[in-house]
Amino acid sequence: MAIDRKRALLAVLFLLLFGAGIAAGYLFVSKRHTVRTEKEGPPDSTVQADDSSFVRVYYPSEGRLVLEERRIKRASEIAMAEETVGEFLKGPSKAGGTGKGVIPPGVKVLGLYQGSDGILYVDFSDELRRNFQGDAASEFLLLRGLYESIISNVKGVDDVKVLIEGKEIESIGGHVLALYPLKVTVGETGRP
Repeated sequence: MAIDRKRALLAVLFLLLFGAGIAAGYLFVSKRHTVRTEKEGPPDSTVQADDSSFVRVYYPSEGRLVLEERRIKRASEIAMAEETVGEFLKGPSKAGGTGKGVIPPGVKVLGLYQGSDGILYVDFSDELRRNFQGDAASEFLLLRGLYESIISNVKGVDDVKVLIEGKEIESIGGHVLALYPLKVTVGETGRP
């Protein structure tokens, strides 16, 4: 009888440890692709006396997004979006940043258009598609970094749609669907 009780206690202990391991694994994986837990607006101290603003730019690095704040000239919302995308395409400035390898070289912004539906359409040159050389995780983080960078800095933008040479594309690198606005693919669904 004592042996059955010991086995039952060991079985319960095993199940508890197993469940804790699964929960810890889930938290680790979900936090790995999480940039922030709640929707943030532009930083409170965005406006400086010297007619500049700070923007948050999110870069793919080592399987997650990393944040850099950049100073740009204060401007209208669409100009702020153009500056934010331009800073994103420059890649990380910090030493050791690996976002430059994920962001394809030679990409140009052909135009930004804000729809009445709250979607910002970002039209890139074909180098975004042709020069992309990453896997599914890299493609996801590239699109997520672009989405987060725009959403966290530009007021009045609810979603972001990527275009190549003025046309909708199915995917940049063949892994992540880009036919729809990014909130569906990498935005709200990627949040805890």
